[in-house]
Amino acid sequence: MTAQEVKFSNFYESTLASLMASSATSGTLTAAPTSNGTSNISVPYYLVVDPDEQSKREVILVTAASGVSMTTIQRDKEGRHSGSPPDHQADTVVRMAVVKEMFEDIHDRVDAAGDVTGTSTTTFTNKTFNADGTGNSITNIENADIKAAAAIDAAKIHNGNVSNTEFGYLDGVSSAIQTQLDNITAGTSTLTVPITVKVADDGSGSQNVFYFLNGSDSGAGTRSTNFVFKVGFKYKFDTSDSSLSGHNFKFSVTKDNSGSSEFTTNVTTAGTPGSANASTTIEITPETLGIAGATSILYYYCSNHSGMGGNGKISLDAGSAFKLNGAKQFFALNG
Repeated sequence: MTAQEVKFSNFYESTLASLMASSATSGTLTAAPTSNGTSNISVPYYLVVDPDEQSKREVILVTAASGVSMTTIQRDKEGRHSGSPPDHQADTVVRMAVVKEMFEDIHDRVDAAGDVTGTSTTTFTNKTFNADGTGNSITNIENADIKAAAAIDAAKIHNGNVSNTEFGYLDGVSSAIQTQLDNITAGTSTLTVPITVKVADDGSGSQNVFYFLNGSDSGAGTRSTNFVFKVGFKYKFDTSDSSLSGHNFKFSVTKDNSGSSEFTTNVTTAGTPGSANASTTIEITPETLGIAGATSILYYYCSNHSGMGGNGKISLDAGSAFKLNGAKQFFALNG
């Protein structure tokens, strides 16, 4: 038989509207089987043709139908006629009765479901399982068994104290968090301080200068900023703002690079100023400071336009404690 759910109509009896020849795979009834006297039942369903005539009695399976028209039928499902069913004349009785084939289909459906506690693979569609019921459990679920679309809310993990947003922060972690924290404490890892750079007029109407923002700063930023940079830190100047188009951001040991010698020790650049992801980063190390602190002051400038550093400068310090000097809005670190 077949692992299928067959339909049934109580007390249904009708007749053939026309001849059903031995080789026919379709037929017509005078009345369609219904579930409530008016609504036709859906396929598949079994019918017994000529049920009261033992020599001609035949069980058929209707797999496609529309109203009284049985468009697809399977003949002699019982095997009574060894695959050569008889002709059935018009007005032959057709009855819906409980036949053994229905129970065989049920058994096949159970067998197809398999042993859900065993190792068989079974697909359940639109079924609900009560895993909270007494004695019920679902075990041996592996990562490969969970679809990517089955997003699990963070509230379901451990005690639910970590939110979905907080879990999302882990996406940017490239190595063990505790190791990274230990490295910072031990001084073997360098912290990066982000600083946003913009370009705007200094108020004179004739001179563009650099403006800087950090932390909770907002708006245009602050010009002619005096920074104090410490050993053990990287300072990343974000130069992606569109106002930097046509400019660049460089360092020199002389104001406005009057000595025409750009300072490049431990300085790295990325992208083109004024474009996405553009930046200039300087790492402060003993090498940056030079022998006996030879490099103690740096100036920021634009090689394309003079005066853009204003009166700002960067003081290099070998100390290690970091704080923000609110009065002048620069980075001051007290050793």
